[in-house]
Amino acid sequence: MGKKIIVGSVLLMMLLLVCGCVPKTFVRSAPGWKVIELRNELKEDYSKAWQTTVDSIARNWDIEIMDKDSGYLRTAWTYGISGGRYNRYRGRLTVKYPDGQHSDKLELKTDAQWAENVYYGLWIDGYDTSFNRDVYGTLSGRLGRTVPNK
Repeated sequence: MGKKIIVGSVLLMMLLLVCGCVPKTFVRSAPGWKVIELRNELKEDYSKAWQTTVDSIARNWDIEIMDKDSGYLRTAWTYGISGGRYNRYRGRLTVKYPDGQHSDKLELKTDAQWAENVYYGLWIDGYDTSFNRDVYGTLSGRLGRTVPNK
């Protein structure tokens, strides 16, 4: 009888670890790029657009890679996004100006990873719908057009 209780308890703990931990906003799929069309004054001044981008991102994230000439910026991993467990869930964002200094848009991609096994460093790739929406909203508000071009 004692062995059955121990085995049952172990199985229940394993089931809880596997099933109940992944945030509902996590999607096991490659993230896509979202486009933000720049406001007119930023389209005409790449230096201002780049600086606004860097300032907006640096407020909330640590920048890991940044190259103004190519229009590429990527943040370091931020742990605990979207309320996920700090050591098991992380996200980062990548932005690029696809035409470099002649871009009228900014492309944005968010990545998320869930640690299937923290001790062995087994991460599952995907994206987080909440994190993606929040980042897109923040950058759209600071860089994007809010009224249609006439």
